[in-house]
Amino acid sequence: MQTRSPIPVTILTGFLGAGKTTLLNRLLNADHGLRVAVLVNDFGAINVDAQLVVGIEDDGSMITLQNGCICCTIRDDLLKTAIDLMRRLDPPEYIIIETSGVSDPASVASTFLLPEIRSLVRVDGILTVIDAEQARTLENELYFLAMEQIGVADIVVLNKIDLVNKAQRAELHTWIRSISDKARIYDTCYGDVPPALLLGVGVYDPAALAGRPTPDIHVHEAGKHYPDHDHDHSLVFDTWSWTSDQPLSLKALKKVIENLPLSIYRAKGFVFLAEAPDNRAVLHVVGKRVSLTFSESWGDAKAHTQIVFISTHGGIDTDDLRARFERALAINQPASELERVRDQVIGWLRGRRG
Repeated sequence: MQTRSPIPVTILTGFLGAGKTTLLNRLLNADHGLRVAVLVNDFGAINVDAQLVVGIEDDGSMITLQNGCICCTIRDDLLKTAIDLMRRLDPPEYIIIETSGVSDPASVASTFLLPEIRSLVRVDGILTVIDAEQARTLENELYFLAMEQIGVADIVVLNKIDLVNKAQRAELHTWIRSISDKARIYDTCYGDVPPALLLGVGVYDPAALAGRPTPDIHVHEAGKHYPDHDHDHSLVFDTWSWTSDQPLSLKALKKVIENLPLSIYRAKGFVFLAEAPDNRAVLHVVGKRVSLTFSESWGDAKAHTQIVFISTHGGIDTDDLRARFERALAINQPASELERVRDQVIGWLRGRRG
């Protein structure tokens, strides 16, 4: 009986909004010819990151990707998911794990050193993506978590360099080198790094993880009480999601997003806009930076809005946020605004028919 060689694993990490999913999609669409399994480890009631990967199916648990890739979303049991993949009749040739923005990549990597799986897989590399504009604005626990993610990496992708000047870019390199003197650093925009520089680059040294303390990180649903974490010193994040099948007014939505509480560092999701009802809008909020772009049509899916918010513990007032977004629904706008939206949509429809 032929023994299979251990399958290489790349762990893709980086703080909230650094551009991990953009880089992941580039890797999956590249002409590498590999059958890749992708594990997307997001948190919250809605796994938005998994839906941003190419080709998601409606159930969100298994998707078919270009290059013959397969993708599972994981929330709890990484070890079981990985072992199940290895036991498939058509196991992957490569595994990429996209961690959540507030996870500790060392803990993920340590999973693959356990006796149950270390003969089946090997950690090829830990790849940390950095937001060049936002990285040095992080404070307190968030700053130290970002440093932890850099410290265990053997490859650092300094992303969004178009948003900083030459002096800031040099200072970022100095900062990264102060944390890790061995990691390879690639400067880029939109995660545009050749796959050959990121995949199949070698065997990650397990000694880099030996004796390294792992941060105690918890993610809670906002508005719920967790008494066991009231007095400990763990790093706690809150997450909350808002969904609606009613269209939003673009003008009202922009006002809500521009006035989000400063405690909310990250928001992401899909938006159903009255001004463009046929196309899914993709929302990204990272710190003070906001991006709202139009994607493909809703297709067979029912148009809807689903947004996930992430903050440090206690930073989300769920009742207040819910009220803000409900006031931004198109149906709740003044009559003059409703007429403007109606006329705009009718104009678009007539233009397409013509």
